[in-house]
Amino acid sequence: MQTNEPIDAEALLATPMPPVRWIIPDLLPAGLSLLAGASKTGKSWLCLWLCLQLARGGEVWGRSTEPQTVLYLCLEDTYARIQARLFHLTDDVVPSRLYFQTGCESIGEGLELQLEKFLRQHPDTALIVIDTLQKVRAADPSSGAYASDYQDMSALKSLADRHRIGMLLVHHLRKQGAADPFHQISGSNGLMGAADTIWLLQRQRMSTAARLLVTGRDMDSRTLHVQAEDCVWQLIDEETAGEQAERAVPVWLWKIADFLQAAGSWEGTASDLLAAAGLSEPQPNLLMRRLVEHYYTVFAPRGIHYESRRTARARWMIFRCDGCDGNDDETESPSCAAGTAEASSPASSSSLEETSSGENQVSQA
Repeated sequence: MQTNEPIDAEALLATPMPPVRWIIPDLLPAGLSLLAGASKTGKSWLCLWLCLQLARGGEVWGRSTEPQTVLYLCLEDTYARIQARLFHLTDDVVPSRLYFQTGCESIGEGLELQLEKFLRQHPDTALIVIDTLQKVRAADPSSGAYASDYQDMSALKSLADRHRIGMLLVHHLRKQGAADPFHQISGSNGLMGAADTIWLLQRQRMSTAARLLVTGRDMDSRTLHVQAEDCVWQLIDEETAGEQAERAVPVWLWKIADFLQAAGSWEGTASDLLAAAGLSEPQPNLLMRRLVEHYYTVFAPRGIHYESRRTARARWMIFRCDGCDGNDDETESPSCAAGTAEASSPASSSSLEETSSGENQVSQA
């Protein structure tokens, strides 16, 4: 439902909306998508295998699909090369639902009309792959990079949304590195801004292993670890962004969270906390860093609140827990919290001496 007229919130909530159409469940929805990767990393082999699997309703990385019509614009290949690759990928009968095209017009110069014609002739089409995006772009030196990128992407997105199909555009990466791998995608932010879904294929040269980073508007971000076996990308492992964040957390930090949740409230130094939790690692300064780094992954979801203050000799850590098992009737009282620290950490005499020394200095001042 796309209109140029406003709709009020009440009418919007009362209007049934079609669900997301998944071309590949949880990986590729209908709409405009980018598949980006460095040159010669296996993007075209991946596209051909995906098209073949979707056309015959085969599994894609453990996900079931229905047979659907697919158009593959393999604009950097010849029919002879595509034929040879099909012979390599399958000994079965190739489905008639899969179509190839090695040439087409550019965006704004006839491509949209060509695709519309194909969709009228094949209304059951689910996916169109354009390999590569640069091959269908017309040079326009009069417009800026962002405006040009967004305009071209919007034209293709409009067509995909109008027909509720998936459109996958193959694209390249910059040679320069970036802290965020998605910032390596060649072109301006207009490409990423207009795309509904982005796949980023990361592969070291001469390696058969790769990572496929997937993010989008209609899905949870995830990473697929894949291995090239006889020109087919086989799934080895898969993890969501949340699972990745949890895996990055040291095991000992989960143990500290368990201890604090059981205690209900606690105060002391980092050394005291390690001793109270029965841990011999890590070093106190590393504990402080990892606690702050993973606070919203480990502690906040459990209702464990944390603050710290600097004393004369050490940094004093204060924990309060909402709805925890330990000391439910005492967490509001600072004196009870201090008592919890003493009870939980019998080896905390050094911290008490630090506190006492700090208090004496204050009183002398």
